[in-house]
Amino acid sequence: MAEKTRVIAARLVRFEFLSKGSEALSAHTRHVLSSVVHWPRYAYPTRVTAREVEMDGARREYAGADWIDAILFKESVQLPSAVTFKLSVALSRDVVSKIVAATVRAGLGALGDAAQAAAPNALLGKVATAPFDALATLAGNAADPDELGRASLLFDELLLSSGGERALEFTAAEDVVARPVSAPAASGSVAAARRRKVVVRKGAVVARAVVAFDALG
Repeated sequence: MAEKTRVIAARLVRFEFLSKGSEALSAHTRHVLSSVVHWPRYAYPTRVTAREVEMDGARREYAGADWIDAILFKESVQLPSAVTFKLSVALSRDVVSKIVAATVRAGLGALGDAAQAAAPNALLGKVATAPFDALATLAGNAADPDELGRASLLFDELLLSSGGERALEFTAAEDVVARPVSAPAASGSVAAARRRKVVVRKGAVVARAVVAFDALG
């Protein structure tokens, strides 16, 4: 018997940085937060949503009026399934916009070139969805952001049927290295090694979030 398909929406309630990598916690920063839903349903091995997260300092509370800034994804899901949230280091406004726009193009690409060509510019906002995890190659190296941390959650029947809030910790999957300001030296050189400054160690908790999941049917 096929598993029942449920529709669930996820939105941010609270987000708090413990580290922004190279940036001060008090800095005004922009990040890409991608939601990777694993095997949401038959024929979809992954479903990716990328959105902009803008932070004025280390902590942000999302009120009801902040829905457009808080929504992460709305997806049809069958068990077993899970979601991984990936948080980028601080990025410029242009790079964030490029990643979101590239994700839009990837999602429309699944529908064919004609649909992509007809896409209104209004789609290029703060949130975009693609049917596969291709953020690393969508817009070239400039849109392949360094990851600051990630968090994962396994969906269960209670969450999909009743919704609820979940607390998540984002941890660094690898050492986070400060990007050099000057041109990189030859690989393996002493100068390159000196410029390699680790700002977050692998396994460190970089952020905490509360995500609300709304069961829609």
